[in-house]
Amino acid sequence: MSSVYLGIDYGAKRVGLSHADSLGFAFPLPAAVAPEAEERFAQIGREIARLRATQLILGYPLSVEGERTKRCDEVDAFAAELTRRFGLPIELVDEALSSQAADELGGPRKPRSAQERRDQARSGERDSRAAAVLLQDFLNSRGIGTSL
Repeated sequence: MSSVYLGIDYGAKRVGLSHADSLGFAFPLPAAVAPEAEERFAQIGREIARLRATQLILGYPLSVEGERTKRCDEVDAFAAELTRRFGLPIELVDEALSSQAADELGGPRKPRSAQERRDQARSGERDSRAAAVLLQDFLNSRGIGTSL
């Protein structure tokens, strides 16, 4: 049986989510943006069940030089909680520049006002595009699917 991957881009307020189709193309899913962490974990659990995910691919915030950053401790704690709750294997993937790459891939038009910027940020769309970028990078590194 082949693996089913759920890509995750961790953020303290928003968690970007993505999945890969059978051809190895990563696509964003609705981000987990609920105000409470418990609700965000519940949404992640629903996606795991819906997709029948067998492995989690979690962005790891290394520096551009490949060294640990202060945020790595937060992601380590998040990964430990994912393991405790869902018991699935987790692969940490360097997420350096994934948000910038997500911006380059497009998405909603550039916001025209501060309010539009806040609304786009709250939606988590950028976070889920970043999750798709890191999942696609993972798949490509394993020879699964085709690059973007």
